[in-house]
Amino acid sequence: MARNRASRRRFLAAVLGASTVGLSGCGSDGGGTPTPGDSATETPSDALLETTTPSETPTPSDTPTATPEATATPTETPASTGTATATPGGSDLASWPAFMRNGEHWGHHPDAAGPHEGVTVDWQKEFDQDSVNATPVLADGTLYVGAGGAGDNTGSFHALDPVTGETKWSRDTARPVTSAAAVDRGLVYVGTTGGVFYALHVDDGSVFWEWDPGSTEDYTAPVVDGRAVYVGSTGSRAYRFDALDGGQEWNQDTYGAITASPVYADGVVYAPSADHELYAVTASGSLEWTVDLGGSVNGVAHRRRRLFVTSESNTIAQVNVRGDTVWETSRGDAFAATPAVTGERVFAGTRGGTLFAFDADDGRELWRFTDPDDGVTAPPVVADGTVYVGSRDDSVYALSADTGDLEWSFATGNNIETAAPIVAGGRVYIASQDGVLYALSE
Repeated sequence: MARNRASRRRFLAAVLGASTVGLSGCGSDGGGTPTPGDSATETPSDALLETTTPSETPTPSDTPTATPEATATPTETPASTGTATATPGGSDLASWPAFMRNGEHWGHHPDAAGPHEGVTVDWQKEFDQDSVNATPVLADGTLYVGAGGAGDNTGSFHALDPVTGETKWSRDTARPVTSAAAVDRGLVYVGTTGGVFYALHVDDGSVFWEWDPGSTEDYTAPVVDGRAVYVGSTGSRAYRFDALDGGQEWNQDTYGAITASPVYADGVVYAPSADHELYAVTASGSLEWTVDLGGSVNGVAHRRRRLFVTSESNTIAQVNVRGDTVWETSRGDAFAATPAVTGERVFAGTRGGTLFAFDADDGRELWRFTDPDDGVTAPPVVADGTVYVGSRDDSVYALSADTGDLEWSFATGNNIETAAPIVAGGRVYIASQDGVLYALSE
């Protein structure tokens, strides 16, 4: 295994003087605050970063590199296919700095503004890879997205202007990037399908550190909390890395591939596994409990000390933080991805092409949407009273969160299998296997 680290003294000094971007923060299209009563994890104070040199992990392979890697040459600015929205500017947009918005994977942003009428392409961006499967993230006026899929031998990672689609910087990667990144304290963390996990500088994409264990495991979207980065892998392990030097602090064997991002809440990591178990592991690496969901666990979200878990066993369940199943609801098809959770409702799609809304308290079905001609295997998100979701039938759908009534749909050039949308500034940003990242607006 190898971990490459660049000189960080100047960067850490800048971090100490900068404000923190918390993964559970509620940046908005006009300023928002967390929903009362929700227990989203707040970013710890900068007391964690009081030293100017990151702590060392006692691993024999710690060999620092002399300088950061050079930034890839930015690609050309995409031609806009519509008139870009004049306001708000990129820095004013709602913040989605991690997969499903925060470390608890709510998939819900009550202060984000989204389109409710028929949409057109505001701008679109194509990359060298044939498909784009990664969920984008948005922080501090920059949109970050990886590119690549099963048919690509290489990948890439990009920082874009969310208003115009202009490329700020791009970095080539040896393998496709199919999972969302996480942005925190001037760094963006992202993994590839070929075993390399990166911490990049947000200003130019240069490498701060990278982890390369010499394997071919695929990494999930990471979760960052202070000095800790938590990530799962298809190598059947959940990892904790030091956010500032890349040291592996522990790993937990899950005996099954982890294909959906773990959750971090209140000092515990909850990792979904293909061995049918949901694992609860403390921040220090101790296994607290597991619960058997009867099939491969395809996603987990946490809100108000309640876990909402989807499974290949055709069930969605609420599990409390002690590992007890509170309710479980079964349908005719597998629930394929991480659900979105508001204070009162849970939204989840199935491989059969149905999006369901359930009551978060007791699992009662509130409505179902059956228009898609193929699976709803990508996570939904909720913003501005609307549920937005992509489908394998090559379409994006916007539905009333209250009733499930269709507000609009939009056809992309290929299916949307794993990428969740994000919503900000009146736009929906979503990736498709046609190799395009779309910015849709009214």
